[in-house]
Amino acid sequence: MTSEPQPAKRTRRAEPVTKHVAKNGAVSYRFRVDLGINPDGTRLRQQFTYPTLAEARKEYRRVSTEVAAGTFVKRDKTTVAEFLTEWLDARRDIRLGTLTGYRYSLKPVIDHLGVIPLQHLRTIDLDALVTLRMAGQSVAQRDKRGRRSAEVLAWLRDRPEGVSFGEMYAEFGNAGEKALARLMASGEVTRPARGRYAAARDTDPERPKVAGGTSARTVVTMLVVLSSALDDAMAQGLVARNVARLVKRPKVTTAEMATWTPEQAAAFRAHVADDRLAACWLLTLAGLRRSEVLGLRWADVDHDAGTITVAQGRVVVSGGTVTGAPKSARSARTLPMPRDLLNALRAFKTRQAEEHLALGAGWPETDLVAVNADGSPIRPETYSKVFAAHCAAAGVPVIRLHDVRHTAATMLLDGGTTPLATAKWLGHDPAITLRVYGHVYDDALASAGDALMGRSRAIENGN
Repeated sequence: MTSEPQPAKRTRRAEPVTKHVAKNGAVSYRFRVDLGINPDGTRLRQQFTYPTLAEARKEYRRVSTEVAAGTFVKRDKTTVAEFLTEWLDARRDIRLGTLTGYRYSLKPVIDHLGVIPLQHLRTIDLDALVTLRMAGQSVAQRDKRGRRSAEVLAWLRDRPEGVSFGEMYAEFGNAGEKALARLMASGEVTRPARGRYAAARDTDPERPKVAGGTSARTVVTMLVVLSSALDDAMAQGLVARNVARLVKRPKVTTAEMATWTPEQAAAFRAHVADDRLAACWLLTLAGLRRSEVLGLRWADVDHDAGTITVAQGRVVVSGGTVTGAPKSARSARTLPMPRDLLNALRAFKTRQAEEHLALGAGWPETDLVAVNADGSPIRPETYSKVFAAHCAAAGVPVIRLHDVRHTAATMLLDGGTTPLATAKWLGHDPAITLRVYGHVYDDALASAGDALMGRSRAIENGN
């Protein structure tokens, strides 16, 4: 009786991991992976080296799987500071004022985490930064030299007598050799004798100081801008995921906006009636932004049509001010002005002509409405300070200039102006107008509901 042949036992496909023995006897394990095609048509290959066979096999499976799925991120030495600086310099699609805000928001990230390789940035690093910014005190932080360099340096500091290269290589492998080279180049590790290495004394640099005690809104803005930058890093294939999106953001408490009553607005208007900048204060009371008032030109004032056109704005940037396009497409608008405001503008233009004549050739070439008596543009900070002084002198609450804009919106809605017309006047999105000022419009909505039922509140109350 003959037995049937048994099927051959399937063997596991060998993984292309090779053993390498260095001249000093240190053993490591390597493999190469095809990552794609170079621009010149040649294969793009990368070598990976690990101290143990098990780690090399594990990483080979991970890397080859990610390459097949198109999610593998090639190793890159770009630091957080290098990437964010390049990202900011390339932002040509935003206004200069917005870019200045981006730079301000990312400065703590660059100062605190800038030396970390971008691909090594972790959520825990950003969590520590958030805590530092809000609490104003240091927390346990990751060493910014890089994970492996920090491990090698700490290991050497525990051995002040120094170690041989073989001892270091046996402990950290090929990655430790590269870290040692970086630490030698930075001066944090010295070679006191041939073939021996030791940590240098007093080499720990003072870390950049990051201001603490900042508001939750400032911290959230920092994380939002950083998330946008890391989204671009993902699109460029520099990182596998956006770690900033994994950070729990602090809760932002919305402050109640301050507004004047119509009586307080009237008191302020009466107080500034004889002021040199009365026309500018009336524009502010009309709901224009500070940047819009300071960017208004005489060419934008049409006395025949009784309108002004918002076509540009002046904002603060690092080192001075800049004049540019309005805040958004909706901000560019033409508004019919009340007669008393047009009269104030006409009177101000006459006064400027007299000042120009008195100063003569010293008057600068400018068409701006908001200028000082010598023709120089009024700085935004100065305009806000003078406004606060007028508030105190007029006996009304000292509120922000932007809160005067809230006052104008509230008065428009309370006077029966529709949300759409109010939004157009302010240069807002109508949805934003309803969300911000919806409480003002609640009574009108209640009246609308009564009208649908064929009754009025006056009849219901017996009046």
